[in-house]
Amino acid sequence: MIEPLPERVRLVVLFGGRSAEREVSCVSAASVLAALDPARYDVVAVGITPA
Repeated sequence: MIEPLPERVRLVVLFGGRSAEREVSCVSAASVLAALDPARYDVVAVGITPA
């Protein structure tokens, strides 16, 4: 018997912003996004602009 695949979890990754840590946030978000399994997660990346 074949079991159905579980539903993917929707995940939002927020990054950027107005602080001096903006670049660190962007690099960290890129690492997180690269590490997530697209078969398990439906990822929405949301970048916050500095303005």
